[in-house]
Amino acid sequence: MSSVVFLFSGQGAQYYQMGVELYNKDRAYRQAFDYCAEIVGDIGGYSLVESVFCRPTIDSDGYDDLEETNLALLAQGYATVKSLNARGIWPDALAGYSLGELTAAIVSGALGLEQAMRMIQAQSRHVKQSAPKAAMIAILSSPSLILESRTLSQLCEIACINSPQHFVVTAPLMNFERLAAELNQREISWARLPVHFGFHSSLLDAAEGGYSTHAHRVEFQKPSLPVYSSLLAARINGYDSNFFWQVARGVLRFRDLVVNLWGAEPRIFVDCSPTGTLASFVKQTLGNSVPTYTAMNRFGRNLETMTQIETALRQTKL
Repeated sequence: MSSVVFLFSGQGAQYYQMGVELYNKDRAYRQAFDYCAEIVGDIGGYSLVESVFCRPTIDSDGYDDLEETNLALLAQGYATVKSLNARGIWPDALAGYSLGELTAAIVSGALGLEQAMRMIQAQSRHVKQSAPKAAMIAILSSPSLILESRTLSQLCEIACINSPQHFVVTAPLMNFERLAAELNQREISWARLPVHFGFHSSLLDAAEGGYSTHAHRVEFQKPSLPVYSSLLAARINGYDSNFFWQVARGVLRFRDLVVNLWGAEPRIFVDCSPTGTLASFVKQTLGNSVPTYTAMNRFGRNLETMTQIETALRQTKL
């Protein structure tokens, strides 16, 4: 029987109204999200509930405050898991991507929800105060595009390798316009992400000291489930205070992680992110025949999506 892997995404996946149907109509989701909101209290004069659900989706390009969106994404991932659990859907393993590695740690029991939210709130504030602004750009091409071009490699750093034809780079703000022009000249499709700091690159180095300091204040436990890391492209043996800094700073290898997971045994992937992007990366890497399900997307009807996952997994176990 195939094992079920829950996937958790990171920064850039946020948008206003993400999960609103579940929040309004799914008791388990709402209770979990409200619990997260109670933990963090007001953020810039808004509750976490107001932050996510009180502004229209069309304004999401401006939904980019690091502290606000990190907390919202953690709450969304945690609440999605609780909604799935209420339907009898439980993971056999967990896999995180960037901020999603923290969500996976929470779901595994390695880190308490309150501790995790306090930690990422403090770390987000520290990054905003200490790191320079930067641009993160998703590119539809092979990472070899950067590796084989001296011009492009001087303008940016590879931050995330997501699939054979999708990766992310981080660039100093002063290089953004030239990088965009170079990509356009090569007729390469790209999109700037709503992330204003240089995660997964040397542009984050100024934030290292304080980032790790906040992690020293939390207590890590042994995960109750196997947890896999996009940083390591492998299973995590345990957590320490430096791990989440390494995740924030290091290059992510989600493509390699997916290949390794599938190579070890048959898997069923359930994308718990608000966009379903990780599910797309899985299919791009392994092919459309691999069982992959999306819990949420930007188009709504998430109650229907949840029911589809429940039905599909029940049939798989029969």
